[in-house]
Amino acid sequence: MKKSKANIYIAIIIVAAAGLLAFPYYTNNKGTNKSNLPSYALRNSQVKEAYVFASENKDLLSHIPCYCGCGNIGHESAYNCFVKEEKADGNIEWEEHGSGCGTCYNIVLDSKELLEQGKSATEIRDYIDNKYSQYGNPTNTPKP
Repeated sequence: MKKSKANIYIAIIIVAAAGLLAFPYYTNNKGTNKSNLPSYALRNSQVKEAYVFASENKDLLSHIPCYCGCGNIGHESAYNCFVKEEKADGNIEWEEHGSGCGTCYNIVLDSKELLEQGKSATEIRDYIDNKYSQYGNPTNTPKP
C-alpha cells in the first residue's frame, strides 16, 4: 500500500512539473511574455502595454482605425501597428511601427481603457473616430 501511494505522489509531481514547464513555452509563443517581446516594444511601459494588449485583442483592434497615416504603408487597422502577422501556431511576427508612434499606442491604450470600462467595440470605435479624426486620414478599417 505504501508503494502505491508513493507512485501516486510521484505521478502528481511529474504532472505538476510538466505543467510548470509548459506554461512559459505557451506564453512565449503567444507573444505576450516580456521575454518574447522585441526590444523596441520595451522602450517604456506604455509601449509595452500597447504591444501586449494588441497581441491579446485582435478581434477588437482589427476594427479600430489608426490615424497616423500608416494606411500608406499597408496597415488596415490599429492592430497592424503592433502585430504584422499572427501565425497559425500562435507565434507573432511583430511590427515595429507602433513602438515609435504616439498616435498608434495612444489609440490602443484608449481602446484598452474603454474596453475595461465595459464599452462595446462600436462605442470604442466611435470614441477613437471622434478623438483622433483631427489628426489625419484613418486606415481603411471595417466597422464592428
